[in-house]
Amino acid sequence: MNPIAAVVQLGSAVAGLFRQRGERKMAQATAKAKLEQVKTQGAQSVEFNDQDWEALAQTNQNGSWKDEYVTVSVVSIVNMIVVGGVAAAFGYPEVLEGLALAITTLVTAGVDMGFLITATVLAALGMHIKRNL
Repeated sequence: MNPIAAVVQLGSAVAGLFRQRGERKMAQATAKAKLEQVKTQGAQSVEFNDQDWEALAQTNQNGSWKDEYVTVSVVSIVNMIVVGGVAAAFGYPEVLEGLALAITTLVTAGVDMGFLITATVLAALGMHIKRNL
């Protein structure tokens, strides 16, 4: 692939991300304004289009703890390995042996630890980037 074409393609992808961010923020502001207008008028119903519903759902989902819980739970395995290594260095090899047994048991049960950790970290990064764009 031509290096110039690659740079142009990358630039257009980044510009598309910023354009989508602006559209999401505008949809979010429109949905919030409709909701506030209905509240102040005391109306009994309000009509939202699909974009408004998605914007409101995204607003409510930003404070969700479930994705952080999964990330911390899965990545804590890596942290415990480090703690086990430090404990072994200070004369407590039982911690590292217990962790090795736990991981071996998970692998024997059919859990692909490499994939699980990779998928969790990449999902967390993707969600963080999406929220901050």
